[in-house]
Amino acid sequence: MRRSALFLVLVVVLAGLPSPTLGAEATAYIDDVSVSPAQPAPGERFTLTTVIQNAENSPSNLDVTDVYVRRVDDSDDITRVEELGVIPPGSDLSVPLSMRFDKQGTYDLRVNVVGRSDGQVQRLQYPVVVRVREGGPQVAVDVGDAVIGTETPVRVTVSNGEDAAVRNVRLSLAAGSAAVKNSTRVLPTLDSGAAKTFEFMVTPETDESDVLATLQYTTADGNARTAEASTPLVADQLREEVRLSPTLGSGARPAVLVDVTNLGNAPLEDLVLTLRDGDETVLRKPVRALPAESERTVRLNVSSVDRATLDVVASYETGRLQGEASSSVEYVASPGTIELTGIDVEIEDGKTHISGSASNVGLSDAQSVVVRVVPTDGVVPARPYKEYFVGSVPSSDFASFDLYADVEAGVETVPVEVTYLSDGREKTVQTTVDVSDVSNPAPAPEQNSGGGLTTPLLLGGGLLAGLVVVGVGLYAYRQR
Repeated sequence: MRRSALFLVLVVVLAGLPSPTLGAEATAYIDDVSVSPAQPAPGERFTLTTVIQNAENSPSNLDVTDVYVRRVDDSDDITRVEELGVIPPGSDLSVPLSMRFDKQGTYDLRVNVVGRSDGQVQRLQYPVVVRVREGGPQVAVDVGDAVIGTETPVRVTVSNGEDAAVRNVRLSLAAGSAAVKNSTRVLPTLDSGAAKTFEFMVTPETDESDVLATLQYTTADGNARTAEASTPLVADQLREEVRLSPTLGSGARPAVLVDVTNLGNAPLEDLVLTLRDGDETVLRKPVRALPAESERTVRLNVSSVDRATLDVVASYETGRLQGEASSSVEYVASPGTIELTGIDVEIEDGKTHISGSASNVGLSDAQSVVVRVVPTDGVVPARPYKEYFVGSVPSSDFASFDLYADVEAGVETVPVEVTYLSDGREKTVQTTVDVSDVSNPAPAPEQNSGGGLTTPLLLGGGLLAGLVVVGVGLYAYRQR
């Protein structure tokens, strides 16, 4: 099959000095060699036109018997013509030499001329280097680092450096021992001076394979052409290593921040992170593919756990193998939490009055806070506040409340219930308030009976005894 790319043939003249004749000094030489057409198609014949000059000082005509072209160190003719006629002194003869080259490369040629002058044989030789380069759209293949069993991007660039656009461009990629996904690309046209890069995903099955890109197109004059380029695909053995480093973020309900590090040489596909509280799955989150030798931080928002040891598990596929990595983190949340503080109890109009503060000891707001007396044996909620709507309490703040209850004598505690919303979750907390100081007052001092001494009598007796002591003392002093 003929190659479809156009060839640009460059002829480089290395030397033009004629070889010496046999038996006499040369009086003829090869003056020039030209190529036409300058851009023959693959397999298309082109012409080396050789100009033979007979010197003006030549004593006789030159009878040209043979003109042929050979490769260096090769005795086979590429082309030959014979019996070309006579060249008088001071004249020249142009000899067209038809040939073709099917492959790209550099050809080191020699043009040979054989003639007779004045009965002597003259042999002339002209060295010519013909470089054939591929014209039309060019194809370049670039292969990245490859791993066995892993999709590897192969980039193929098609560039048209010629003066005319080409059409019906069709690019295909094949590999000896590798699978190519979506192996064909099509373009309606590729303008002059334009370039287009295509990416193919190739999965090598062995450590070495050949990748071949084939470009088919139609030239401006309607000729179908084909260009090819190949490159080796060398793949490494799969290396797998994944590490997880979970930490907690900030706030009332911190997120779990997981640093996922891929130390292997293949990307992690179908990556999923899972948070588990024992046998219960708290959260599952898919993560986009992680390239080889890279790291990414994934944020996992937790809403249903306040305090627990959470297991962090990463499941993935790498190089067609299923893998898993795990770690753990101590999770502690500080959502809005209501506690009753500054409790005071008193009797008011025969009812037990409980007052105090609903304090938010968490790091987020608490909404719809309600404090109520829970009815039980010996305790009945009473007006004006059987329950008290506190409303919202910001974090690290408080709001006052008042409750009333009818409490029977001897009852020492009153149950109080607090309900509120924190981070969208309803919470209920029960506590007890000590009311023993008001429900069991200390007994009054005991009254004396009628047979005892009254207080006035006791005071009078004491005064009389004191006067007697003073009188006895004065009498004793005077008798001295």
